[in-house]
Amino acid sequence: MTRTHRRGVTTRRLLIGVASMAVASAGLLVPVHSASADAHPWMNQDQPPEERANDLLKEMTLEEKVHMLHGVEQLESPIPTVGYLPPIPRLKVPGITMTDGPAGVRDSNSVDNQDRATALPSPSALAASFDTELAEEHGSVLGSEARALGQAQVFAPGHNIQRVPANGRNFEYYSEDPYLSGTLAGASTRGIQGQGVIATLKHYAANNQETDRMTGSSEIDDRTLHEIYEKNFDVAIADGKPGSVMCSYNKINSVHACENNETLGDLRSKLGFDGYVVSDYPATHSTRSVKAGLNVELPTGVHATLPKVQSALNDGSITMHDVDTRVRETLTTLFRFGMFDRDPMARGQIDEGKDSAAARRIAAESAVLMKNDDAALPLSSSTDSIAVIGGPAKQTAIGGGSSAVKPLSMDNAYDAIAGRAGSSTKVSYADGADRRKAAEEAKNAETAVVFVKDEAKEGEDRKNLSLPGNQDALVNAVAEANPNTVVVLQTGAPVLMPWLPKVKSVLQTWYPGARGGAATAQLLWGDVNPGGKLPQTWPKADEQTPVSTQEQFPGVDGKSRYTEGVYVGYRWYDKENQAPLFPFGHGLSYTAGFSYQDLKLEKPSGGPDDPVTVSFKLTNAGERAGAEVPQLYVGKPDTKAQPPPKELGAFTKVHLERGETKTVTLKVDPRELSYWDSEAKDYRVQSGEYGISIGGSSRWLPLHGTYHVK
Repeated sequence: MTRTHRRGVTTRRLLIGVASMAVASAGLLVPVHSASADAHPWMNQDQPPEERANDLLKEMTLEEKVHMLHGVEQLESPIPTVGYLPPIPRLKVPGITMTDGPAGVRDSNSVDNQDRATALPSPSALAASFDTELAEEHGSVLGSEARALGQAQVFAPGHNIQRVPANGRNFEYYSEDPYLSGTLAGASTRGIQGQGVIATLKHYAANNQETDRMTGSSEIDDRTLHEIYEKNFDVAIADGKPGSVMCSYNKINSVHACENNETLGDLRSKLGFDGYVVSDYPATHSTRSVKAGLNVELPTGVHATLPKVQSALNDGSITMHDVDTRVRETLTTLFRFGMFDRDPMARGQIDEGKDSAAARRIAAESAVLMKNDDAALPLSSSTDSIAVIGGPAKQTAIGGGSSAVKPLSMDNAYDAIAGRAGSSTKVSYADGADRRKAAEEAKNAETAVVFVKDEAKEGEDRKNLSLPGNQDALVNAVAEANPNTVVVLQTGAPVLMPWLPKVKSVLQTWYPGARGGAATAQLLWGDVNPGGKLPQTWPKADEQTPVSTQEQFPGVDGKSRYTEGVYVGYRWYDKENQAPLFPFGHGLSYTAGFSYQDLKLEKPSGGPDDPVTVSFKLTNAGERAGAEVPQLYVGKPDTKAQPPPKELGAFTKVHLERGETKTVTLKVDPRELSYWDSEAKDYRVQSGEYGISIGGSSRWLPLHGTYHVK
């Protein structure tokens, strides 16, 4: 399989034109006076971005070029921001602001100085939607609010692989699966950049734990690095054409990510990235990073300063060609996004009503109904009393660190439940601090709804997968007092559930954002039918994970050894024949179920560069409208490389009315049939028989077929 047939090459080229037309049609580009264009030819908007960058580069002094290689203190920015490249007035180079953004705009490290923005559902919630249109909408809200707050660039999407279930930043990431992660990140990127704001895929690469994140090394074999930890970026770059990528703190095979010739080289030569690379804060260790592929050192200049660049040029550790290449890449991207043709720091108004409605819709579509015995949910209008238990019912959980948005407003589940229940239903509340009181409230109610949460944040990993504090004991106490107990989870990632057999229903709402309360009430009463699926495997115990040894996580002597290889997440559970608490892709519905029938392959065989197209009939067998996520898994031959038993190769989300049947078509890109050939340093599709399995989760696959590659 040659790289000329990589997925999304045509799409990537098209996106540039589409993005440019979208920006122009929205009136975002301000015409430049011809006199200015004559004096500064790079200001001529009729010229391609590459030519404009070359024209400008010719006029820059070494000092001005180095100016583009690093940021300055954020306080030098005239508006709140977390990253800032100041202008060069002589050359009409604009100032470039950069903001955090995986779960909403966070434009200052200072809470007092931070602008308010919409708190969006966590990326882990978005991933559970398995919905690229919803991911694009999430990105669009993020991009439009960044634009309104004068930000030129957003540090999002974050989409590292959820290798370690206890990783403190899993709520900021999408999935354990690189194809799902990359596909949603690509869609989110399109949404952000459709607003004229530069998206930043992060953190490249193999940044999978917070413990020792600035000093530790991810020790990974070549095949695993490419098939798992670069693949998500590969897919996102092909689908979304991001303007920027952020390199990570960690080392990769003992070389810092921001000066790693191998991985940064892959980024451009194999993954097709043509934007600029910024560093995490601070993830640089030498001026050699300029040669390796780093464009902008953040937050300030430490190793890419004028004295150090001059010294490196003198001793030959970098060349002027390296400097020019890095600056040209940055300038070309800034021209491509119109940053020279408008004021990037011009501020506007956030449409809070519109964006809050989007946040509610995303939260509702992302929720996962994990258990629902005896159809305990949805609640009925005839329910006479509800006991709402737990502090998260009145204060929605959010993640900490770079995703800690200062919200414009937040609702809460208790108020939303009380409002939805109406005057005929008694709604009581106990915060759960006193378990005896909580149990008493639950005993006196027809239904008890217990809210619990985890506590995850940047900078530290969770100690284990248990709910913090006494929340497990609270759920046990309530369940013993009321057999009709529903648990609403507000967690960014998997947690253990020792009380699971005692409760009727479990609804996972993740970190649901600004309108999580309203979304939760809609879900509890069935105004919205849960249609989310788990983007991670949920283990039964802390030890039941692919990374259960000290050597794997957190590591020994500063090295985390990825000895599980390509067997990450569900791949490991399948290989080891382990039954998790809940499998990857799991999610129930209020309808009676979905029926899969009549699998057809468009053709039974093809060449290594041919996509695989299949169709089947999907029926909503119940009495409620709902959504299903058909998932297609590929089983590869093992003659060239030992593959996992199956890997996600395609998915879609289908909305069906009660009793409705639709014919669904899925297409598997050749990229999802390939393996990484370390000797050839490229992806290959081998000849042989490929298994095609389709169903509603990684462990429920009723349809099977066979495809031959010649």
